[in-house]
Parts: sequence; C-alpha cells; structure tokens
Amino acid sequence: MDDLSMMLRTNNVFSIKDVDYAILEPNGELSILKKSQLEGITRMDLNITPSPRLYLPTELIVDGQLVTKNLKEINLTKEWVLEEINKAGYHSFADIFFAELQSDGTLYLEGKSQ
Repeated sequence: MDDLSMMLRTNNVFSIKDVDYAILEPNGELSILKKSQLEGITRMDLNITPSPRLYLPTELIVDGQLVTKNLKEINLTKEWVLEEINKAGYHSFADIFFAELQSDGTLYLEGKSQ
C-alpha cells in the first residue's frame, strides 16, 4: 500500500477517496482523474481571459554575467536589459545575482547582497 500512497502523492492526491478513476500506465506511472468536485478551478471556469504569453521565462543574468545567447534567442538587446536594471536602481550587470525575463515581458531581478 505504501507504493500506491506514494504514487497518489506524486499526483497531488493524498487520499484514495479523492480518486474518480486511475490507470496504471505501461511505464509504471499512475495517471489519476480526481473527482470533479476536487478539481482545481481554472481561469476559464471564472470567465477570466488570460494575458497572452509574450515570452518563455528566460535567464538573462546569472551571477552578474549577461547570458547573451538567451538575449539573441528572444531578440532583446543588452541595452534593453541595462535600461531595465537601471530603472530598478541597479547600475550594472555586476550588481545583479539573477535576472529572468518573465512571460509578460517584465524583468525579475535579484540583486547581489552587499
């Protein structure tokens, strides 16, 4: 039963009573359909139109170093990144521990601790 319990938990199900239907797949994994009253609410359920994703979240600065390969893949410039970090109060790439372009086009920054 411990194996079943673990397989349930890896599917975010913690009780067998929450399962409507389960399939043991040929690769040994368990696919689960939760009871409908336990399924998560989606934006569609609430008639909320999601914002379009402009980008796939992408690392742009790692430990003060600009990741130029990623910039090229998403057609952004180092000048754009520098402008964004300046807006956030940083002066150079070296001041940033980690920067990630978010799916909406904004930049998440984590500065280096002094």
